[in-house]
Amino acid sequence: MIRSFKLSEGKGKCTIEAIIVNCGNDLSVTIGGGEKYHIGAVAVSVPRHEYKDGKKRTASTSVICVQGHREDELTYKAAKMLATALDCTVTVSMGAHIDNIAQDEFHEIINNINILLDRIIENAK
Repeated sequence: MIRSFKLSEGKGKCTIEAIIVNCGNDLSVTIGGGEKYHIGAVAVSVPRHEYKDGKKRTASTSVICVQGHREDELTYKAAKMLATALDCTVTVSMGAHIDNIAQDEFHEIINNINILLDRIIENAK
């Protein structure tokens, strides 16, 4: 059975939305927002134990970024964070764009993404 849910954070053009789909034990997350939703980068992350400390969990993560987009670092962070916290394989697709974005809008977008990631972890368990 496929379970999915949607979360949203922020207001106006700084709103970020996420659609989360449970794929068996794994998770597929699409995050978008701003004025132009798109696919800027995609990451897959697989949980594993640290090599030096077999008790500490982390994740191996790979990213593909669409040429000219800058979501690669955010997508990497999101996928790794979710896979580590939820102990499952995670894919994250992310794209958010605001024309002529101001510094405060950029920080608001990042903050909204971070809040959404915490909320995804709370709701996906």
